[in-house]
Amino acid sequence: MVDTTPQQATRWSVIALVIASGILASASMGKVPPSLDLLRGEFSIGLVFAGWIVSVFSALAMATGAGFGSLPDRFGSRTVILGGLWIQVVAGIVAVITSSAHLLLITRLAEGVGFLAVAVAAPGIIVAVSSSRDRNWSLGLWSTYVPAGVTIAMVTATFTLESIGWRGLWLIFIALVAVVAVACARLLPRIPQKPHKKSAAGNLFEVMKRPAPWLLAGCFAAYTLMWISIMAWLPTYLIDQRGMTAGLASLLTAATVASNVPGNLLGTWLLRHSWHGGSIVALSAVVMGGSLFVAFDGSYSDGVRYGCCLLFSFSGGMLPAAILGTSRLHAPDPERIGVVNGIIIQGSHLGQFIGPPLIAGVVTLQGSWESSRGLMVSAALVILMLSVLLYRLERDQSLG
Repeated sequence: MVDTTPQQATRWSVIALVIASGILASASMGKVPPSLDLLRGEFSIGLVFAGWIVSVFSALAMATGAGFGSLPDRFGSRTVILGGLWIQVVAGIVAVITSSAHLLLITRLAEGVGFLAVAVAAPGIIVAVSSSRDRNWSLGLWSTYVPAGVTIAMVTATFTLESIGWRGLWLIFIALVAVVAVACARLLPRIPQKPHKKSAAGNLFEVMKRPAPWLLAGCFAAYTLMWISIMAWLPTYLIDQRGMTAGLASLLTAATVASNVPGNLLGTWLLRHSWHGGSIVALSAVVMGGSLFVAFDGSYSDGVRYGCCLLFSFSGGMLPAAILGTSRLHAPDPERIGVVNGIIIQGSHLGQFIGPPLIAGVVTLQGSWESSRGLMVSAALVILMLSVLLYRLERDQSLG
């Protein structure tokens, strides 16, 4: 068993393993968009059902994220992470052997459960093994886990789908998740849990009555509605509307996802240089809204529009860094960071759940991808308005 005596120095090896767990859990999101054409062909499903295959991953988190966030406090972060990783392994195996579209949909829901478990438990371990000086930086690095995982999955799909199919792609990530799960079982520390005077429901309510977690969740919901929708449907758009091969479409989408990571790091750098989280979120919203306004305008060249997709993803990366990097400030105590992150993840998955099928519905009704521009820009405006409230709350908190 790893020694968990509090230490001054940051345990970077543990943080790296936790981030690796998040990256591989997130790969479950990235493996689907490049595979949608193959899945639609094999299972004879339409565009909207394909959208649900992308977004049902988020269904449970959308409904129960806040409650799920209390599990690390109850069972320990290490146990919850391990449970999440093994759930993903089992769900992936079932997906590989099924011939039913509806069972495939259920496995996507189960993979979402596994992802949620890792996502709510990881920050608690990161905070516990980070020095006070490195805490914002380590949480900022954690914010890269989704774009990094999605990028790795999409790049892997680019070079493997044509040769081994979607089932082969699933098997690759089943094996990787299993390896990381074994490593976590051997190396992750058991973080001592402090007893609370209140019941689990009381601890949950203590966090839920605070406005900041809900503002953070609202910003994340609008952001993921945009970001996941772009990443989910960009390969389909490039193949159907621009005549690209599946490999090239996956590679361009992977590059778009990857551009989110330097945005994460920029957001973390701004936090370390005394920017308020609300200010970073506002900057992100303005650039995202402007870039999507151009990206969805068919009068511009493909090069300009794709460049705006890259800019959108890069600027969007600042938002998770700002939100996840400051989430601990809005918890009553360090042991309830998981509940705060659960609320944030609930908002995140709300956007992921409704985004892809909503965009598919708009495109189906209006007949063009450009018709969804108003929806995307409106989401950026929602983030901007919420960021103003968040900034005021953070400023009052710092003055107090």
